[in-house]
Amino acid sequence: MSQAAQDIGDAVNSAIAEFVRMPFTSASDLAEIGLDSLSIIRIVADVLPDADQEIDAGELADLRTVGQLQDWLGRLVAPGSAR
Repeated sequence: MSQAAQDIGDAVNSAIAEFVRMPFTSASDLAEIGLDSLSIIRIVADVLPDADQEIDAGELADLRTVGQLQDWLGRLVAPGSAR
């Protein structure tokens, strides 16, 4: 895993920890750890460095696990990333 990917994963985990009070892993289901759509959007806003960056709502809605959220945000943040 690259340092940038690790940094994104750490940032996502820190943001999630603000909303949930239970242990979670990258395999944890977002809904099962208590994250609703508003919480997920707030996490995305906290992690993305560019507040004006557009996000694909359909892609966001398809995310089911912490790991998928980490990977998706990593692709958004990585320069020159293909979505």
